[in-house]
Amino acid sequence: MENEWVDFRLIKESVSMQMILDHYSINGLRKNSSELRGRCPIHKGEGGRTFHVNVSKNVFQCFSCKARGNVLDFVAALEGCTVREAALRLKGWFGVGESGSDLVAGRPAATELRETQKEEGQTPMLVNPPLRFQLRVDHSHEYGIARGLSTETLEYFGAGFCLSKGTFAGRFVVPLHNEEGELVGYAGRSINAAEPKYLFPSSEKGFYKSHLVYNLHRVLSESAEADCVIIVEGFFGCFTLKQAGYPAVALLGSSLSEKQEEVLCQHFERAILLFDGDEAGRGATDACLQRLGRRLWVTAIPLADGVQPDQLSAEEIRLLLDS
Repeated sequence: MENEWVDFRLIKESVSMQMILDHYSINGLRKNSSELRGRCPIHKGEGGRTFHVNVSKNVFQCFSCKARGNVLDFVAALEGCTVREAALRLKGWFGVGESGSDLVAGRPAATELRETQKEEGQTPMLVNPPLRFQLRVDHSHEYGIARGLSTETLEYFGAGFCLSKGTFAGRFVVPLHNEEGELVGYAGRSINAAEPKYLFPSSEKGFYKSHLVYNLHRVLSESAEADCVIIVEGFFGCFTLKQAGYPAVALLGSSLSEKQEEVLCQHFERAILLFDGDEAGRGATDACLQRLGRRLWVTAIPLADGVQPDQLSAEEIRLLLDS
């Protein structure tokens, strides 16, 4: 790999900071306007707000250890390697090819990842492998109800308070499924002040949020002939829209990965963007309009500052989507 040519520009355009955070399972950062902030994963200092990631500009900075830069600089700092070595690792992890898409010479990035692992003598790892267990969940727990969701809606999505022991115990959990409807993981939200606010499976076990479009399997199975999809950032937005009668999918964040772009363009001809009313949401809207707009008919519905889709009433949702 020493003599392998690397297109640094292509890698920076293809891989977002959010994808890298997912890869390393850095889930404890809190959203603040257009930034994510928290403890620095590089020097692991005590400062709980020194590390900043600007998701719209795709850069990071730690005001304590002074590390800063783009995705290449971030991986180089975490791995203790050169920027070129970081680029090669990113190329292998995410299957960045000359086309700039999630396909490398016609092969999915997951295939490229497994082949790279074989070449380096590693045990091939599946991306988002199906789980062999299910958590016990209380769908009627007060947390979900207090957010305006009915027990029927929570049962539909399988979401609720985790009764099982282990990593997600005491959290509000949401089952995550792949495009085929296979259970591949759980997301756990803290219902008190415990950190991290959101907990996802570890990338060490082959889990990548960037390879999932949340709720896609239900939308496809219930609306096989539908050519339009509503896209939100998180699963609570999906819950609220479904309860109002509008099936939606979520990116599980404020960035659109190459894999998610390919999947959405494969199944739909039109898309409606309904992202959070903050800088991160507006940045995601601009990025999706630019990228999806080259391949789909896309419209965006802006929300007022500080407003999220899950805070809207059914009537407000109908006024926005049916006008």
